[in-house]
Amino acid sequence: MSHGLTSSSAKAHASSDHTVATTSKPKSKLNPEAPAFIPRTQGAQQHWNSPPNIRDRQVTASQEPSTQTFQPSEKHHDAYSDMIDDAYKELRKHKFTTAEKAFRTLFKNCEETLNQRQRHSVLIGLARSLKEQTREKQLEACSLLEALRSNETFSQSGVSTVPYLELTLSQCEQTLGRYLKAETRLLILSNKKPNANEWALCQPSGNYSVDIALARLWEIMNKHKLAETLLLKILAELTQKLQSRLSARTVDKFRKYLHDTNMTLALLWQRMDKHQRSENLLLEMSGKHPNASEDILCWPCEYQDINLTLVRIWEAMGKYKLAEKLLLNMSGKRADANEDRLCQPTEHDIDLVLVRLWQLMDKNKLAEKLLLKMAGKDPEASEEVLCSPCEHDDINLTLGRHWEAMGKYKLAEKLLLNVSGKHPDASEKHLCKISGKYLVDLALAILWRVMGKIAWSEKLLLNMSGKHPDANAEVLCRTSGDHKIDLALVRLWEMTDGKREWAERLLLNMSNKHPDATEEALCKPSGKYEVDLALARLWEQIDSKHEWAERLLLNMSDKCPDASEEDLCKPSGHHEIDLTLARFWDAVGKHQRAKRLIKRCCELYHSMECELLLLNFHVGQAGFMEMITRYPKNADTLLTTSIHYFRLACTQIIEGGPESGKDNLKTALEFVESALEMCPTIAGAVSQKAHCLRMMGASEQVWKALFARALSLEPSREHKDKTDHWRSAEAAAFRKVRDRAELK
Repeated sequence: MSHGLTSSSAKAHASSDHTVATTSKPKSKLNPEAPAFIPRTQGAQQHWNSPPNIRDRQVTASQEPSTQTFQPSEKHHDAYSDMIDDAYKELRKHKFTTAEKAFRTLFKNCEETLNQRQRHSVLIGLARSLKEQTREKQLEACSLLEALRSNETFSQSGVSTVPYLELTLSQCEQTLGRYLKAETRLLILSNKKPNANEWALCQPSGNYSVDIALARLWEIMNKHKLAETLLLKILAELTQKLQSRLSARTVDKFRKYLHDTNMTLALLWQRMDKHQRSENLLLEMSGKHPNASEDILCWPCEYQDINLTLVRIWEAMGKYKLAEKLLLNMSGKRADANEDRLCQPTEHDIDLVLVRLWQLMDKNKLAEKLLLKMAGKDPEASEEVLCSPCEHDDINLTLGRHWEAMGKYKLAEKLLLNVSGKHPDASEKHLCKISGKYLVDLALAILWRVMGKIAWSEKLLLNMSGKHPDANAEVLCRTSGDHKIDLALVRLWEMTDGKREWAERLLLNMSNKHPDATEEALCKPSGKYEVDLALARLWEQIDSKHEWAERLLLNMSDKCPDASEEDLCKPSGHHEIDLTLARFWDAVGKHQRAKRLIKRCCELYHSMECELLLLNFHVGQAGFMEMITRYPKNADTLLTTSIHYFRLACTQIIEGGPESGKDNLKTALEFVESALEMCPTIAGAVSQKAHCLRMMGASEQVWKALFARALSLEPSREHKDKTDHWRSAEAAAFRKVRDRAELK
């Protein structure tokens, strides 16, 4: 099967000095559904078995660095040029603090003797090393580049004449969440006007670095259609170029561009929930046929980025067995090896992906053991040793989050505090200070929320936002400019008595909407995908604003509330929006509409999340047991099956009395106990066991203790919405059980 795009599909690309007109153009004949061109060889790509030495990475990048690293335009062999080259080598190996130190030393000690080209190279290298670290350093990177830009000359179009400055500055702005500024800068670099039509915006500019950066930015901004169209046109253009006579060096360069573009497209399709298309593209790049045997599919190809991305796709599709087998093959391990061998560290990045997969598969003990060995710790060591941070912050963070998921809150908290340089017995004021390690502070704030330490979590998040906890509501509800912090604060205020209004106000400010605006204006999507979803979910919790929640979700889906049932239940192409809308319809009693939408989502997206939601919609109903046979046996599916039998029992008790539900209650208890054997710290499973025992007539002391245990495992359950429609049936059944017990 051919995967090429014909040369006739590609438009003539714009040269670097050509301004694209914004007047209406004929609609592109390029088919966005067409499969992408796949290079048969990618000689410039890194071999999977010999990745760059990133085991010594000192700071985890907040986003994937650009594939285009700065290269001086002229070759110099003096001492300064060698020192600059060495600093860039550290940058390419992701050793950001080492690179930063080298660039700072050069600038501090040699500024007066560097020539202009070298000085620009040092400043841009310093900015690139800073942008991958803390927010403070990201701000410093922006300031450095803006100062350099203001002191140099500009082209007629207003672009700095310093090579790579505008591109690097746009990447810094993107890191800081200043997406519109970054987009405008990239469009100017592409000789495009921000208000141009889609046809003009999606034309390749002839500058690959700028085009690929723009496509990746549009992906982050959820402008998926623009990103997809641009990437397909880049592929068509590269394919056309490779069909002409080129030097071997140019062919290698274009093949690398092709590989990088295909990888970007595969990741975009994953984000767009076009999992099947992404999987097929990656398998084709690997030289494998989708119908090949499991052994062939799970044998790593020579390119690590393809292998790891394929693992991510299989995770999203629920193909955990394939993903695990591929990762173990990459690690040189057999699936039937003993626990010690399976948990032996190999390559840093592969090991972290394996940890994440084992978490999804409820193999929490294996995940914990591998993380501890990666940190150089014995699982049987003392608490003091286990909670001492290792030199790799990404391992510390992953371990802290894993302990949080396992309900080992004390260990998670102690580790994160140690990484932050804080003592657990310090004062509240000191504990809630920012440490300068952004991801650690954010993880600690979220952990405290889960632990029920609401005041501490709020104080730390406000400090990270640059706000004083005693400020008035107007100040507290202003955006900080950091979506992660603001959304974490929204999540906290949602579950805090009396502060749900603050959560709504902050979300409206993030959406640039006024609370007193019309319903039409309030329900119009802001274009900030995560903010709009958070606002819809918040309104869903407010009885008087259910209609607003539905209207916003429908607007995000490009649907009209008055549309036909057929149109309302069509997937929008946005996985998360469709899932949220389906959950909303189920919660407000529109069960058939919710089922119809999620069934179609399963057909389109092929995601495990869709499949599990469809399964949940059939809990307590006919057809559930036939469906469950298609799902992997894990703690989640065992718990869901327990809930199914429990709801059947409640219906039987209501209709026929306590004796009629006995068998199903017993089965429900057996399934939840199996789930707890697999993962003892799932709060929902502990709570489900309490529900079963209470309905079976166990003593109040027993089931109350279990509810208390579930709350200790997940303190935020105290603030959980208790208005689910199934609870009324449970309450009615329990009254019958209690009344029967009182008669005896």
